[in-house]
Amino acid sequence: MKSLLDAQVNALRVWVREEIGDAERIAREPAVRAAIADLAAVAERRGATRAELCAGPARERVEEVLRPLLREVGDSTFNVTSASGRLIATRYPEYCGLQVSARFLPLLAPVFGGESRFIRPFRDADRVASPPRLRQGEAFGWIATPVRGPGERVIATLGIAEPANGVLSAILAAARPGETGDLFAFDERGELLTPSRFGSNSRFALPGVRPEAREGVALEVYRGDRGAELVGAWRWLEDFGLGVAIEIEAEEAYAPLRYLRSAFGIVFGALVIAVAAALYSGLSVLRLRGELGGQRKLGAYRLERLIGEGGLANVYLARHDLLKRPCAVKLLKPARASDEMIARFEREVQLASQLSHPNVVEIYDYGRSTDGLFYYAMEYLDGVNLGELVAREGAVPVPRAIRILHQVCTGLGAAHAAGLVHRDIKPENVMITPRGNEPDTVKILDFGMVKKVDTEHSRDLTRGLRIFGTPLYMAPERLRNPSDVDARTDIYALGAVAFFMLSGRKVFESSDDLELTSRILNEEPPRVSQAAPQPIPVELDLLVQACLEKRREDRPQRIGDLIEALDALAAENRPPGPSA
Repeated sequence: MKSLLDAQVNALRVWVREEIGDAERIAREPAVRAAIADLAAVAERRGATRAELCAGPARERVEEVLRPLLREVGDSTFNVTSASGRLIATRYPEYCGLQVSARFLPLLAPVFGGESRFIRPFRDADRVASPPRLRQGEAFGWIATPVRGPGERVIATLGIAEPANGVLSAILAAARPGETGDLFAFDERGELLTPSRFGSNSRFALPGVRPEAREGVALEVYRGDRGAELVGAWRWLEDFGLGVAIEIEAEEAYAPLRYLRSAFGIVFGALVIAVAAALYSGLSVLRLRGELGGQRKLGAYRLERLIGEGGLANVYLARHDLLKRPCAVKLLKPARASDEMIARFEREVQLASQLSHPNVVEIYDYGRSTDGLFYYAMEYLDGVNLGELVAREGAVPVPRAIRILHQVCTGLGAAHAAGLVHRDIKPENVMITPRGNEPDTVKILDFGMVKKVDTEHSRDLTRGLRIFGTPLYMAPERLRNPSDVDARTDIYALGAVAFFMLSGRKVFESSDDLELTSRILNEEPPRVSQAAPQPIPVELDLLVQACLEKRREDRPQRIGDLIEALDALAAENRPPGPSA
């Protein structure tokens, strides 16, 4: 239980860092600073009426500049609070001009001191002091960040609302163990801040819970508010002003121990069965190899040897029975052959087979083996992927890198023209193979993440809390919402690939996906000219930087824009020819 609690606390902290990063970027926008400074000046003016503050042009200007920025991060509810604790701009006009409560105001003190904070969920009755009428409904947490005026003095705080039953609740709910496990947040009084799995919203009843104790584990059974016998663990997060707890019914938690003795008796019998099964399986394999001449047959294809292995599938060198043509066969692993994965593979084949372009791998055929495993056959490429090339040779020289990037762009251009977004552009999916007189023919591989952007109502198999793909090469908007993609998502990934190819280094280095995600969302990437061991032309440096912009609106908008820029760079960076 403690390990699970640790993981969810870490996930919560990463999410808060991401949200704070978004809020700080908004508060730094010059238009936002100017609009809030004007409004704060009205609020500070002696004798200013509520109408002047809340219905005047200064307040309207604040909402005008905030609205599109908040929409980008998926939030619409906001508060701007003056140093006196007065709400000088809000999403709901009836709250404008009111004071925050004596309980809430001290939580803003660090923000007026210049430090962004997450403020745990409050209901409006606890957040606002004696309002004439309150909106009823759920509690909201707040991401509060300072807004600076002239001389970098903090003149107000910008608060962006986070519904308690939104992402905060989803982070905890995603890790609820078993059939009776529950994960939730609670305040210093033990009141639940996020919904319980069982619909209970009363108090957290684990014995010995005291915020000053910081954390605890209760392995002795206690009775919860539903009357169930429970065991649990909890941790108090002082910087968030809340605790996180996990509970599970004792019967489910201790069930494995009750069966431990009988399990020992079963182990020997199971071992005998397993050995027998292994012998039978081995004999079956030998018989199969004898029948197929050492190869396994899938449809019209005979597998010769394993040439690639991933988490979801294996890739084999194979030959067509009649055509004798070498090809690569991708076979879904039996352990991964869920309905979702099979649907994903079928989609990969169907969508990728629509593309016919020299820089996109060609799909020949697909089907199922006699034991139901899904496979497809594609052209066999004798070469290296970009990751292998850089590992072997280091940073790619600028002229060669431009040629490779140009071909990746033309392949992606064909996909985008067909309404498809790849979503998993990375060095391992860029294959470099000799073809005729061209030493660097590029092929884009693995359309398993491809999405048709004009089918809004189709089921997106990557939607949910899981993110398929490689975080290092994912655009910020896709990390926030895996289904929120367009062509500019691929352009970001291409920028990360270009950075890697030119410098021999990754944009962000981290062995932890949560930390990596936070850095992608919040940190500005280094310039490739600063990271590369070779001189980088200014135009190429700026192009890579533009592709890696956090906001998709600031990136090149079409792959054609990149192709035009690379054409110009290629003309300026051709390797010198032989002297006359």
